[in-house]
Amino acid sequence: MLLFAFTLIFPQAILAQEQKEPDLDEVISNMVEKFTRTYELDYVQVFRLDSVLQENYPKMMDELEQARKYGAGIAESYQVVSDKWLDRTDKAIEEIFTPKQWERYMKSNYGKEKKNRDKRMAKREAATSKQ
Repeated sequence: MLLFAFTLIFPQAILAQEQKEPDLDEVISNMVEKFTRTYELDYVQVFRLDSVLQENYPKMMDELEQARKYGAGIAESYQVVSDKWLDRTDKAIEEIFTPKQWERYMKSNYGKEKKNRDKRMAKREAATSKQ
């Protein structure tokens, strides 16, 4: 749910550049706090999760901004870029979590969103390999 909520924040930030952008550090901090409570993370997991989010989300934002600058269709570009970075984030989270925590994650809205993203990415890959 949190990653899903996070993905809802970014398109608004890109489309409304003149408006105040959300403070990325605050968004990440809130995500880490929520994950810590929801999945009962230990201090090492909290550190690792924070590091992954601090690394991936600014890169995703930069890539979205570059796509916008070069005139790519915002909806299509947003989907491809966000899928790529959220997939990388999910893979890192899977490495951080215990199997039990990952199972809970996959049963949540985060997991549902990951499954939908995996399907979209597989379709794009299949379409690309046909060309």
